[in-house]
Amino acid sequence: MTAAIVIIVIILLVLALAVYMGMLDRLHILPRPKPGQTRVACVGDSITYGFFVRGQLWNSYPSILQKLLGESYCVGNFGFSNRTASEDGDYPYTEEKLYKKSLDFQPDIVLIMLGSNDSKPNNWNRESYARSLTELARSYMDLGSSPRVLLMTPPSVFHFWKKVLWTIQGDVLENEVVPICRRVAEELGLELVDVHGAFFGKKELFVDGCHPNVPGARLLAETVYKAIAPSEEP
Repeated sequence: MTAAIVIIVIILLVLALAVYMGMLDRLHILPRPKPGQTRVACVGDSITYGFFVRGQLWNSYPSILQKLLGESYCVGNFGFSNRTASEDGDYPYTEEKLYKKSLDFQPDIVLIMLGSNDSKPNNWNRESYARSLTELARSYMDLGSSPRVLLMTPPSVFHFWKKVLWTIQGDVLENEVVPICRRVAEELGLELVDVHGAFFGKKELFVDGCHPNVPGARLLAETVYKAIAPSEEP
């Protein structure tokens, strides 16, 4: 194998890994809604994107949610790895092109789940998180499509090899992020999806203690499905 071929293979592997991790917004595969479909925008970080989920294209929570909701819905996965709700974080969601794409999608339903990355020591600022989450939610509420906006508490995190990975602070997530999500939902009159409660004590549903596996992604999708269509069974 020549040096040129080795370099090409390495580049392709790095590119494939970047796509798998959800780090390239331009390569996110987004659906094209058909006339009459209810448009659902899933906004979030790597947990929404489906990082570490085997068969991400088919088994991320937005993909499973699409199957549960059926053909009358069009579900878009706007999750972007490592992003924060806070505008003062290292990678604010609202600074990404994918955020604008989620607005241009003109959704009928918006599901917002951001906060895990906000809990990191270099990002955590309770005032900034609360303010930014409020502004983010309002940016969707103000759309011409007048969407139904739901806030989602981030799932629980667990120790993996004696620590929580990715510098996520479990105590901050539990004691500050989740309560702020609840408070913002109440202040804005929005529905709240208790993902944190759904995953409480269920370490087996995570690959690395932070990112859900396939069964975890399914539980996440079912939890959201019940919030969107509470009279139906998945």
